[in-house]
Amino acid sequence: MAGPVTPMVILTGISFGNKWLNSGQPDLKILVEGGIATALLALVAQAPGWAPVATGVAWLALIGVSIAPGQNPSPAQNLLKITGG
Repeated sequence: MAGPVTPMVILTGISFGNKWLNSGQPDLKILVEGGIATALLALVAQAPGWAPVATGVAWLALIGVSIAPGQNPSPAQNLLKITGG
């Protein structure tokens, strides 16, 4: 895996796991939406000169999802709670 695929797969896994941890039930829509977003960014990365842009967007999305409280609590807050930090 290269380019934007790796951070998008990680992002999807973190979002899926965090939602499952917060609600107690898996939400398969996250996996479908993550797959679509990954495919679109991989497609953009194929355009000449756009691979670094697509990769940067994917890494920024991963950082944003991990830190920002889009889900309450955020993945970073859940990680601190789980590890006792």
